[in-house]
Amino acid sequence: MRSVKTRWPCSLRGRLLGMFVTGMALSVGIVAVAVLTLMPSLGQRLLHSGIEDYTEAIAEHLHFDAQGVPTGVDESKIEAWLFTSLAQEVTARILDDTGRVIYSSDAPVPSHPPAGTAPLSADGQPFDPALRSFRFHRHGIAMHGATVHLSHAGRPWMFQFATSDRLVLRMRDSFGLPAVGRGIAATCAVFLIIFFITIHLTLKRALAPLREASDDAQRITPRTLDERLQVEVQPVEIRPLVTAFNQALDRLQQGFRTQQEFLASAAHELKTPLALIRAQVELMPDDEPRRWLLDDVDRMARQVQQLLMLAEVSEPQNYRIATVDPRGTLQEVFDYMGRVAERRQVLLGLRLADDLQPWRVDRSALFTLLKNLLENAIQHSTPGSVVSLTVDRLGLCVVDQSPGVTPEQLPRLFDRFWRGPDRREEGAGLGLSICAEIAAAHGWQLTARCAAPGQGLTMRVDMPGSSSLTQGLLARTGAAQQRAQEGGPERAPVHAIQRPASLAHQASGASTRPAAGKAVSEALF
Repeated sequence: MRSVKTRWPCSLRGRLLGMFVTGMALSVGIVAVAVLTLMPSLGQRLLHSGIEDYTEAIAEHLHFDAQGVPTGVDESKIEAWLFTSLAQEVTARILDDTGRVIYSSDAPVPSHPPAGTAPLSADGQPFDPALRSFRFHRHGIAMHGATVHLSHAGRPWMFQFATSDRLVLRMRDSFGLPAVGRGIAATCAVFLIIFFITIHLTLKRALAPLREASDDAQRITPRTLDERLQVEVQPVEIRPLVTAFNQALDRLQQGFRTQQEFLASAAHELKTPLALIRAQVELMPDDEPRRWLLDDVDRMARQVQQLLMLAEVSEPQNYRIATVDPRGTLQEVFDYMGRVAERRQVLLGLRLADDLQPWRVDRSALFTLLKNLLENAIQHSTPGSVVSLTVDRLGLCVVDQSPGVTPEQLPRLFDRFWRGPDRREEGAGLGLSICAEIAAAHGWQLTARCAAPGQGLTMRVDMPGSSSLTQGLLARTGAAQQRAQEGGPERAPVHAIQRPASLAHQASGASTRPAAGKAVSEALF
């Protein structure tokens, strides 16, 4: 047996999210490797660019005397301790247009530097006014310096500023990098939170057509095989899958239609041979073998008729929905089945609720549904028992006093061709299947309930919204899966009681009257 590997995550949304996270992790890794590789050269570049920026910023805050000569930096903007306390680490020069130093932060009196004070320049090179940034050593300390040009009162000046590499690197390692790291970490955390929220909402919206297609696919039943999933609203990558699914539905619908047509054709073709066989058997002498043959022919004819009925009720287009008053059909079925009940010596009870409203149903299908439910209850009831039909605004209920079924047999009641162990020689096992098809076509829910073995069987038809409109057949969206709240029928006055003549004759005796009265009371009240 081949083992199946489980892929994680199973959901498409999870996989897309995983791909995004993996891509982000790879991008971060690549950037980190690049930064570590380029860090040395990048540090030197940052020192060069940084010293130029610092020099330009300080040059904007020089102080000039009344004659327009610079005397130093504006101490209200740049504090003097920067040059005195850090004399070994930072230095500044102010030069005139000839390159003569007129201010030096290293001098005892900065505004009057000693004669011969040289401008700052690169190691081993003379002063170059055009060189903006340069590297040199002072007292054995590596430093970076810069020169910027400025003009004041029409006179050109040059300002030089330099700082030691060790000071810049120490500040970077002690304060800059940790602060930057914390800032980056906080920014990344906020970014990830926002990213996951936005990507979740984006994926949810992007995958909405797939969820709608899944919901539409779940609503497709054998009765709604003509429904198809919309291809145009799906993403381009998913359209081939949706198209293939629709094509599979086409093949399935064609196969189902062929099966139904074969079933109907076979049943129809068997009716004529059976009629001829019965005619030939009726010409035989009236003896026991003749009666056996007639029973067999009648049983086969009934099965053929039920096959035709099953094929008809399985096709939604065969129904003719209209607004009808159910009272007429109910009474018609009740009277029709009264003769069957009389032969079986079973009492029939009918109760109609006072608030019963018109139904949106197929009248002939309703007749077949009621007839099959009552016929099933009568056939399984013992002589002298009661079968009651109760109808209210929520549906109808058929209760009998038969031996019932076991809990294991209850789920199989509506299976086609299934018959109980004690009914192997009677019926075709299609009556309740036909009822289930009719109920599903109207959007009703047909359920069977047995309180306990030997205490009868209750068949309940719940009709959601049946007083106004039948949703199942008109919408063709599988409304048979709707379930109304289960419960016993609402009490209503007894409309009629059909009492077989044979039981009425037996009830004249004192021994049978109390039993019959008790049965009617238990079934109807």
